[in-house]
Amino acid sequence: MWFPDRLSHAGNASAIVTGRFAGEAAMKLVHISDIHLNADPILGLDSIANFKKCLAYVEAHDHDAERVVITGDLTHYGLEESYRELAEILKASSLKGKLEPRLMIGNHDNREMFASVFPETPRDDAGFVQWTEETPAGVFVYMDTVDQGRHSGRYCESRMAWLKEVLDQARASGQKAYLFMHHNPVRVHVANADIIGLIDERAFQSLLREYNDTAAHVFFGHCHYTLSGAVSGVPYSAPRSTNHVCWPDFSGQINRMGYGDLAPNYNVCFLGDNSTVVHSIDFLEAENLKWKIYEDLEFS
Repeated sequence: MWFPDRLSHAGNASAIVTGRFAGEAAMKLVHISDIHLNADPILGLDSIANFKKCLAYVEAHDHDAERVVITGDLTHYGLEESYRELAEILKASSLKGKLEPRLMIGNHDNREMFASVFPETPRDDAGFVQWTEETPAGVFVYMDTVDQGRHSGRYCESRMAWLKEVLDQARASGQKAYLFMHHNPVRVHVANADIIGLIDERAFQSLLREYNDTAAHVFFGHCHYTLSGAVSGVPYSAPRSTNHVCWPDFSGQINRMGYGDLAPNYNVCFLGDNSTVVHSIDFLEAENLKWKIYEDLEFS
């Protein structure tokens, strides 16, 4: 624990930290999920305004990241107007090139409508919106878990075969594979989330167990609350939402959802050779932030 009143005074604390405090080199990733763009408010919240605030915060504070990934539920109803709104927001954003958000779909999206507005997004041979990308940390694997028309997710035999081939290639080349998906691939012990999680979770977990020497982390969304843990020996994490945040309810009631004036967020992740670190950024709370600078501190 850091006790400011007990610090001795020597060097200049305003300098950039170097040496053993600097830590290992790591790739910086911004993970956003569940933006739910919609013209009308959702549970009294303006999803478009909140997403714009999120992007503005990323632009100001995380422009040194290597990738920005949005893991699905880009819209609330899968409407063309919502996808076009997203396209206009991204066009006006300074996040370009490697920082242009990688867009994935979730249960609130419409695969074909999304593809009509974002035709440049890759699809596999079966038409699923999934692809891979080489990054400084390893191969990023963008997965399509949508079962069109249902809120629960599927990862069918075709998609599973595609993923197995990707993981085989990563293992053969000695690369880490970072998996991105929308649906929770593990029970989170909240009934209203688990009932609409990944239906094929057992088969997916079995595949993860087979490749847990290669799959380094699973990033997902869907649940609208911060999650972390491990499944089949592979760590996972999930941010909340940039709009309506849910409360984890362990009552077992399927038809009850807790929500309120809760802070939306996104995650900032550092992917290193020997570690993965995940921070939650409550971007709307930044206006309440205060800073104190300690001068002439000695660190030992």
